[in-house]
Amino acid sequence: MKHIRKITLLCLILSILVLTSCGVTIHEGIGEGDAMDKSNNVTWYHASTCYEAVTLAEKAGKLIVKDRELVLYALPQMDPGKWLATEDANILYAEGVTLPTLRDMEPTALNFYLDGTAKYKLFELKEEALLNTIIKDYSENQSVLYPASTPYKTYCVRFASETYPDLYYTLTYVEYASDYIIGDANYGKYFLYDRFDQKFVPVGDEIHKAIGIE
Repeated sequence: MKHIRKITLLCLILSILVLTSCGVTIHEGIGEGDAMDKSNNVTWYHASTCYEAVTLAEKAGKLIVKDRELVLYALPQMDPGKWLATEDANILYAEGVTLPTLRDMEPTALNFYLDGTAKYKLFELKEEALLNTIIKDYSENQSVLYPASTPYKTYCVRFASETYPDLYYTLTYVEYASDYIIGDANYGKYFLYDRFDQKFVPVGDEIHKAIGIE
């Protein structure tokens, strides 16, 4: 009986240790733009909002910003010593990590949503040649000034990748009713927009044709 009680007590102690363990603790200075894991002397950085966690795994630590404390989560298939995410699916990455470009991610699908918080997927594009064209346009075309006119249609679009299965590359698809013209330059009606870096890139009409917007 005493032996059983000792085992039970040991299990209880181990359970408490597991529950009270909070993983990595990262402190962020206000306005400094990065954060420090003081125990390991590792600097962490916030990725742009283009990068979004697909799924959150177990709790892996906390981010302390002044008097606020945010829970940090691991990503299912990525090293928690290099990649973490907040509850809002925002990505943090450790020093030494290089963020992949959209082209680096080699997306295999482009998913459309009404807005960034919606979970209901409206459309999905998976045709390889079409994706390659869209990625090429966004990667190589020059960004232009975001126009003041109201778009005809906007969708949140998330590029999904098998190379980086835990990350989305998230942009806004913007479509206008008429061509966007600056001087002698006609940029067309169709654009992909990176809100974080204010990158507004004209793309072809392939997306418009593929999802059949009326």
